[in-house]
Amino acid sequence: MAQKTMQNLMKGAVWLTLASLLSKILSAVYRIPFQNMVGDIGFYIFQQVYPIYGIAMTLALAGFPIIVSRMIAEENDPEKRETIFQSALQVMIGVGLVFFIAIFFGAEFIARVMGDVHLSVLIRVISFAFLLMPFLASLRGFFQGHEQMMPTAISQTIEQLVRVVIIIGGATGAVALGWNLYMTGAVAMSGAVVGGLGAFGTLLYFYVRNKPEKIKFTKKWASPAFVKQFLAQSIAVCTTSAMLILFQLLDSFQVYRLMRSSGIDAATAKSLKGIYDRGQPLLQLGLVLCMGLALAIVPMITAAKARGETKELRRSVLLIIKLTILLSGAATLGLIAIMRPTNQMLFETASGTGVLQVFILSLFLSSLIVTMSSILQGFGNMAGPAVAVCVGLAVKLATNAMLVPRFATYGASWSTVIGLGATLIICYILLKRQLPIPFIRKNMIGWALLAFAAMIVLPVFWEAFWPFTSRIGSAIQALLGALIGGVIFFYCLIKFKLLTTRDLVFMPFGSKLLWLANKIHKR
Repeated sequence: MAQKTMQNLMKGAVWLTLASLLSKILSAVYRIPFQNMVGDIGFYIFQQVYPIYGIAMTLALAGFPIIVSRMIAEENDPEKRETIFQSALQVMIGVGLVFFIAIFFGAEFIARVMGDVHLSVLIRVISFAFLLMPFLASLRGFFQGHEQMMPTAISQTIEQLVRVVIIIGGATGAVALGWNLYMTGAVAMSGAVVGGLGAFGTLLYFYVRNKPEKIKFTKKWASPAFVKQFLAQSIAVCTTSAMLILFQLLDSFQVYRLMRSSGIDAATAKSLKGIYDRGQPLLQLGLVLCMGLALAIVPMITAAKARGETKELRRSVLLIIKLTILLSGAATLGLIAIMRPTNQMLFETASGTGVLQVFILSLFLSSLIVTMSSILQGFGNMAGPAVAVCVGLAVKLATNAMLVPRFATYGASWSTVIGLGATLIICYILLKRQLPIPFIRKNMIGWALLAFAAMIVLPVFWEAFWPFTSRIGSAIQALLGALIGGVIFFYCLIKFKLLTTRDLVFMPFGSKLLWLANKIHKR
């Protein structure tokens, strides 16, 4: 029975991971054609309000459902499960209503604080997502608590697909009709609400079809003790899950306003912020590439801890940290090396390449933070990563105020890097206390640096001596540079034994990677 439960959990973890990766890809990719249609100022308008939606999505997907599912899974009594579900739903409805009222009726105030009162219409549109949040979160948590991960995975995918169709289709129609950029942004933002309705319909379908356990509602209200416990746990999980969204939110409130106060005219400040926001899809795509393999190992850590296998637990932790360092380091340095052609390939111009090269350093830092916080949460430490994120946000808030007036979006990029650096340091200290072992072999550092250097040699020389300046030429340069650099890096990983045979066996597609490794070793 226990083995079957573990198999269900592992299978469910795979489904959720795949859905999460697909959603991140969709969320990153749609922004490229959207930016191409509406330009840098239109992209600025959309990205200013996007973090508010990101918070609603985090609450509905990664925050509340985790706590609901955990509480339901830990309780065997059907009546107590009903009480937990009903109490959690009441709390979430209360939270959703507070967010909706504050955002809808405070839209003009929020827009003024952001420095652009015209954003209020977009803010009002996105506020409706918080009315859907309680029902999405409760049903997802309900299914996950019954070890049914498929409904969450499918609803998440449908939500993103519908949202992307509305954003691209709506923007295309609005541009064709000659609507102004703020109305175009409002139409695009409505995709979040329609996508949420699609997800809700999907979850209802699964509930009606499967009926894992009938929900009975009573007039009993959630106890103060339950409300306190539920909110405390949810805030910790949501804060960690929404780390990058919260960093973006600070930028929405600070960057444009600080640039305006430093004397930059409105049109230029909007354009600069829109160019700076090009870094977000690049960061998301990089995180997908880096974390896809690494997150696949997290269930191994959970399983090893449950079985009490200390040696296997440490080996899994070391492997996931090593993979994260190698993959995120390669992606970060690779993107820096090919940033100019990549920028032009995706966004039509190479404007802001230097700003984006600084910003993309956050890819390496955020990848390590996600990995370390996941490990800490696997050990039951929910509060530690949340505190680390809060410290990073405080640092970001302060450094934005110091750097943006002097260096504009360069300052915002460095502020993000410094804030994430502070978060990473705290996560490292917490993990070191939990596992007082060396996370990196000293002899690995030199070989890893050599592999990184070998990977970027060709792209750097290509850009320095023979750059392609047309958009098509930049696309060829970026894609070939990434392909050749990736092949060289993988070759070095195997040749320098940065990844051992045991490491490859535990990775997805391990048998194919092992076959390639054997071919390389025989050379």
